[in-house]
Amino acid sequence: MPTLGSTSLLEEFSSCTPNASSGSVRAAMPRNHGRKGKPVAKRRFQRGCFQLKDGMAYAFYYEDCQLGDGTLASRRVRRFIGHVGPGGISERAARREHNRIMQAVNRQRGSVAPAAPGRAFAECVADWRAAIAPTLSPATVRQYEINLKKHILPKFKDAPPNTLDVGTLQQFATGLRKTLSRKTVMNILGAVFAILEYAGRTGTQVSKVRFADIRLGSETIGTDTAFFTREQAARIIQAAPEPYQTMFAVAWATAMRAGELLALTTADLDFAHKTITVNKSADDRTREIRQPKTPASIARLPMPAALEATLKNYLSRSWQPNPSGLLFPNRRGTRPRLRDNVVRYGLKPVLRKLGLPACEVGLHAFRHGLASELASQGVSLPTLQAQMRHADVRTTLEVYAHVMPDSQRRAVEGAAIGTVVPIGTEMQH
Repeated sequence: MPTLGSTSLLEEFSSCTPNASSGSVRAAMPRNHGRKGKPVAKRRFQRGCFQLKDGMAYAFYYEDCQLGDGTLASRRVRRFIGHVGPGGISERAARREHNRIMQAVNRQRGSVAPAAPGRAFAECVADWRAAIAPTLSPATVRQYEINLKKHILPKFKDAPPNTLDVGTLQQFATGLRKTLSRKTVMNILGAVFAILEYAGRTGTQVSKVRFADIRLGSETIGTDTAFFTREQAARIIQAAPEPYQTMFAVAWATAMRAGELLALTTADLDFAHKTITVNKSADDRTREIRQPKTPASIARLPMPAALEATLKNYLSRSWQPNPSGLLFPNRRGTRPRLRDNVVRYGLKPVLRKLGLPACEVGLHAFRHGLASELASQGVSLPTLQAQMRHADVRTTLEVYAHVMPDSQRRAVEGAAIGTVVPIGTEMQH
C-alpha cells in the first residue's frame, strides 16, 4: 500500500522512525525557552503529517513537554492511529482521527491557524458592508453596526476568519450571556454568522460552524411585552383624533408593524376584494420606503367590515391627497410620518387621558394585542402565523406561550374544588 502524505513533512519528522512501536515518542533536541514552569506562548500552528505504511496509520506532530528542570521544550511525536483495511478502520476514518488529534494538540499549544495573506475579520466586515449591507433595510444595518461596534469588532477585529470556530464562538457567547439576554446574544451571533457566510462565499477560508453548534442556555422569564387588550384598543381608537383614530384602527385590525402602517398608500386598499396589501415599510429614521422586514411580510391581509367603514369615512372626510398617495402622510403631505412622533403626539396623550400606562408603550402594542387576542380565542397556529406574517413559526409559538398562563389559570380555576375552612378550624378527615 502506498505511503500518503507530504514528503517534506516526513523528512521534517525523520527522527521518528517508522519501525518504532505504536505510540512511541522520541524527543528531539530540547529547545529551552527560559520559561521555567510557565506556559509557552502561542506556537506555530500544525497540520501534522498523516502516514499510511504497511496497513498502519500514524500521525506525526510536535508537542510541548516539561523537562526535569522545569523548562519547556518541543518534541517530535509519532502516534499510532490504527490498522487500516479489512478488520480495521477505513483510511477516511483514520484521517478524521488525525485531524481530531491535531486540533487537540493545537488547542493545548495555543496555536492559531493562519489566515489567508492579509485577511482578518475586520476586512470581511468591510466587504460585507460594501456588498450586502446596501441590500438590507436601514434598521437592520443599524442593529448590525451597533453589535459590531460594541461587541464583535473589539473581540475579533484582527482575528483570522478561520479561527472563529465552535470553541471560540461558544466562549464569546457564554461571556455575553452573563449580562445580556438570550435573544440579544442571538442577534449578535447572527451578525457574526452573516459576515462569515458572505466571506466564505467569496473564497475566504472560514470555520464551518453553525448556529446550532452554540449553546446559549434557556431564557429567564422577564417582563412581558406591552400590549393592548381588545377593550383597551377600542377605547384608544374611540378617543383618538384623526388621522390617529384610523391609523390605530388599522394597526389593531391588521397587526401591521409600524413601518408597514406608515408606508401604506391608498393603492394598497382594495375595497372590492376587502383586502389590504402589505409590500413596503418606512424606515424609522430616514422615512425611506423600502421592502418589508422579510419576504414573509409581503401579503394581502383581510379588511374586516368595521375597518372598511372606518377607512371609507377617513378617505371621504379627513384624508388629504398627496403626490405619493400615502394614507397617513406628514402634515406637508410629502413623506411618511415618523413613528416616534406618532407615539409622542398621537398615542401617549390618549393613553394618559384614559388613565392607561404610557411608559414603554408604542404602536407595536396594537400588533401584540391582536396576536394575543387571536391566540386566546384558539385561532389555529397556521392562521395566526399568516396574519402576523412571521417568517419563523417559533415566533408565532411565543405568542401562544404568552397567553398560555392566563388560559392555564382559567382552566385550573374551572377544575378546582373549593373548600372554605374558617381560620382556626381543623378540617375533619
